[in-house]
Amino acid sequence: MQSMHVPPPSHPSTAPGRGRALVPLAGTIALATSALMLVNAPLALAQPTTVGLGTAASYAVLAGSKITNTGPSKIGGNIGVSPGVGVEPFITGFPPGELTSGVVNDRNSVAAQAKADLSTGYDDAAGRPGATSTGVELGGQTLLAGLYGSGTLGLTGTLTLDAQGDANAVFIFQAASTLITASDSSVSLINGANACNVFWQVGSSATLGTNTDFVGTVMARASITATTNADVQGRLLALDGAVTLDSNTITNPGCGATEPPVTTTPPTTTPPVTTTPPVTTEPPVTTPPVTTTPPVTTPPVTTTPGDGGGTPGTPGDGGGTPPIVIDVPPIPGLPPIPGITLPPIPGVPNTPNQPNQPNTPNQPNTPNQPNTPNQPNTPNQPNTPSGPDQPGTYNPGGQITQIPNGGVETGDGSMSSPSSDSSVVTMWTVLALLTVGAVSVTMMTRRRR
Repeated sequence: MQSMHVPPPSHPSTAPGRGRALVPLAGTIALATSALMLVNAPLALAQPTTVGLGTAASYAVLAGSKITNTGPSKIGGNIGVSPGVGVEPFITGFPPGELTSGVVNDRNSVAAQAKADLSTGYDDAAGRPGATSTGVELGGQTLLAGLYGSGTLGLTGTLTLDAQGDANAVFIFQAASTLITASDSSVSLINGANACNVFWQVGSSATLGTNTDFVGTVMARASITATTNADVQGRLLALDGAVTLDSNTITNPGCGATEPPVTTTPPTTTPPVTTTPPVTTEPPVTTPPVTTTPPVTTPPVTTTPGDGGGTPGTPGDGGGTPPIVIDVPPIPGLPPIPGITLPPIPGVPNTPNQPNQPNTPNQPNTPNQPNTPNQPNTPNQPNTPSGPDQPGTYNPGGQITQIPNGGVETGDGSMSSPSSDSSVVTMWTVLALLTVGAVSVTMMTRRRR
């Protein structure tokens, strides 16, 4: 039998060529991948730069027309208005609002410069292209540094901004129309995000709801309204319209240019200059010499102190003499004659005191010596009973021819002695005897007739 040779299976002649064809394809893919990576690398590293505000960076509130406040708002930073629209005043409500730091610039050149710098910053933020759309609602999102935009922006709840550890991370939001936050909404910063690098460019007006806790610089073309208790860590800057506050706390983050405080030097008060009129010197007046008469020396007057009642007078006898009763002895042939009573002799009156010397202290009065009591009258001796009546003896002329010095005979052999108290008593006694004699003679004459 004849064997058959079976040839081995043959390989296609194209096998080596196909392997060589795969090498260029792999290179093309690698080059494409590398190119794509080179193209995408700059996009991953790209992020916006900060927005320059110039002198407007030192402001917490800046408005084009007015700033009005209600309630105890606290503002940390400058406030200002330029150019101002409407009727004055252009800044109202301070107090009760309080500026905790910064100064007020009301339509002055400083406010005008800040307004110009704000306009430049606003145009910069609004003109940046390539914003990433976030949609209208920002609440519930967490965003990295970048440029974001929408026709209208709203916030309900919390928006979180993550800087990923980069302190220079910048967040810019563009709103073609409005920015409105709901009550109790907030913006939260994490991982080194800084309020100085968050910017909100609003084409119309911005409104922050009650109790909103907001972060960043709001730059609105028209107006900004912060309702009750809305707080902002940043700035409220309105180009053309007003900024309205109501019990808010607005705090400039302090990362921009700070305007130096204005130091007011008190005016120096120059005391008025008093001009002294020229002194006119008149010629001296010659005064004739004055002849001085030596003084007359008057001897001093010695004043004798008084006794308190003037110069004492002469004391009297105090009471005079008592009345004197003279018993007339019976005369024979005549009826009994009653006794003769002599009236009392008044005492000598005291001499009145002399008037005191003026201004001389009075000496106490010297008491008067008590009056010496009068000696009692000597009682008459009892009459001796007489004998039978003797014819009387008388003088034809009716006069008593002799009166003994020692006494008067009574006719009964006794003598009547006069009182020896004083000469005055004696005189009265003589007169009494004369009177008795005269009476006796008269009666005898009548009897004879």
